[in-house]
Amino acid sequence: MQYRLIDHGTKAYQESLDLRHKILRVPLGMDLFDGSHDDLSEESRYYHFGAFDDDGQLVASVLGIPTSIHEIRIKQMVVIEQLQNQGVGRRLFMVFEAYLLNIGFQSFILHARRAAHGFYLNLGYEIMGPEFDEIGIPHYKMSKTFIPTLD
Repeated sequence: MQYRLIDHGTKAYQESLDLRHKILRVPLGMDLFDGSHDDLSEESRYYHFGAFDDDGQLVASVLGIPTSIHEIRIKQMVVIEQLQNQGVGRRLFMVFEAYLLNIGFQSFILHARRAAHGFYLNLGYEIMGPEFDEIGIPHYKMSKTFIPTLD
């Protein structure tokens, strides 16, 4: 498995959109591409990261939206169904965090679906407040902060 940055506008980026649409939006009766719930116009300024199998096929992706110089919001973590619960998502997320830390981000926030919040708890994220509805399903705001150390 290879984990790497996905450049906006590339074939891999389109594959990540298709994956997000199929796994995160279609089951909710939504369309990622119709603009009613997701604004794709700003995605060129986001960080897109993916997991690719040995054949180069995208099997998981995640994106990060800078909200300040040191804070980033992580969104739309997705893994193909055949590889869920096999560590691919965990590894992707950890490599993505390391990449983001390396370029200066220290505070990570996300809105986790209730069904997935245990995944993020296991990665060291904390729930920040009560459950809330987003896109019609229960979510938790979660965060994790890395404190820089002096060597």
